Amino acid sequence: MKIGVLSDSHDHLDNIKKVIDIFLQQKVEKIIHCGDIVAPFVVRVMGELEGKDIEAIGVYGNNDGERRGLIKILGEIMKIKGDFHEVRWNDKKIAIYHGTDKRLLDSVIQSQNYDLVLCGHTHQVRIEQQGKTVILNPGETCGYLFGKATCAIVDLAIEPFDTKSIEIINIP
Repeated sequence: MKIGVLSDSHDHLDNIKKVIDIFLQQKVEKIIHCGDIVAPFVVRVMGELEGKDIEAIGVYGNNDGERRGLIKILGEIMKIKGDFHEVRWNDKKIAIYHGTDKRLLDSVIQSQNYDLVLCGHTHQVRIEQQGKTVILNPGETCGYLFGKATCAIVDLAIEPFDTKSIEIINIP
């Protein structure tokens, strides 16, 4: 099972559309947004997922101020699951947290309760493994801070599941 992961899109509609197109081309089955979507009008490009058989979920980031609006407008397209969420897909336990509080993020990682921890916030790509836990920050979809927009695809079916199961994609 392939999942598409993005974070820190900060209303960059062109890049969000590019990411959605990449994920559709790569035939991902799930999409996770690790926070800092920012405004509800991203539905203009996220709407491309409507009618597709792709589950999309997200968590809040520190810049997601219009929380009710995001839930209302994105509706069925992307389910916003709060500040922290966990799922189990393909026998992998996955934690999703924006990463605003580094101490909390480190605690989630150090707990070794998860096969995969997905985060954002720093706008920098991070792929590493600590014990059994693989950590992924897909970098910034917006490209605002570092000038390099990225997203990631994780293949949960690759065994053994490790950092080689992750592909970082540069957004053109």
